[in-house]
Amino acid sequence: MDGEQIETKNRPVSPDVLFQSGWMMRDLYNALPLPDDRPITSICVVEELIGCPPNFTAVNKTHDQDIDADLYKDGFFRRVTRYLCHSKVEGYQGYVVEQLAIVPERDARPTGYTIVEQTFDTNQKAFKKRQLCFKQVPHKLATQTITDIIILSRSKLAPEGFSLVGEMNGLCVCVKPGPAPSVTHSPGPSQSLVHTPAQPSPPRYGLDPRGSGGGGGGRMYPGMTPARPAPGAPIGPGRLPQGQPPPLPPRLHPRPGPSPTHTPSAAESMLYGPSQSALFGLPFVVNKRYLNLGESSAPPIPTFSKKSRQQIEDEGKGESEAW
Repeated sequence: MDGEQIETKNRPVSPDVLFQSGWMMRDLYNALPLPDDRPITSICVVEELIGCPPNFTAVNKTHDQDIDADLYKDGFFRRVTRYLCHSKVEGYQGYVVEQLAIVPERDARPTGYTIVEQTFDTNQKAFKKRQLCFKQVPHKLATQTITDIIILSRSKLAPEGFSLVGEMNGLCVCVKPGPAPSVTHSPGPSQSLVHTPAQPSPPRYGLDPRGSGGGGGGRMYPGMTPARPAPGAPIGPGRLPQGQPPPLPPRLHPRPGPSPTHTPSAAESMLYGPSQSALFGLPFVVNKRYLNLGESSAPPIPTFSKKSRQQIEDEGKGESEAW
């Protein structure tokens, strides 16, 4: 019996079995979910799992014990649930979630953070005694990203590759930090990958219009081609023209007349420099009567002499007698 077992174990495996096993392993590998390292762009909270919005993923199970990941403490007469949801395509265009925080309800909102105040599906208050906050920044300014969010029910330590955010309803919320999104720069003129061949040096031509040197081909400027061919010989009596007539010259548009001369005003002449300003070269002097005004803001108060009633009546009688 033992010999038969040994003989069975040492029996060679047929190629068909190996081929089928390879296909089974490939199908199993393709069925496994691949890690999604895209940054999270939006976060929300729902009361029921069926209320999770489209393109969002609900964290409904804990990472360590695979139990319900409810972040809300139940009431006395009914069960109240809160589930965290995140998306990698929704939210403000061009923004990513950089940080996630859990703060007490009485504390002030951290600078630059957004508080999840209500549930997305029922518009109820999201949490009690705790506030879930997240920070969204443009992807070009982000120092880091968040690629995954998990919830722990038993362990108080974040697993490898994750960071602990805080505790809510006895459950620990952890995030997986990711690198800052790379910004693709377009290559500049000096970084262009297109190879430009070297331009050949222009040939040297002589001064002879007949093209005696430099391979000019009998013309002084070989690179300049005439816009139209030269007209043929004059047609004599009994001689017909050969070929097609030359094209007509382009129409010349009438040139606009000169614009009327504009005489600049005094204000405009000051803007065109000192050469056209009539006040150029004159010294700037302040009037003497305005020099001492800056020393005292209030005008001087005249002095009055004290007079008795009898003196005032005497002055009045003197003025009346003078009249």
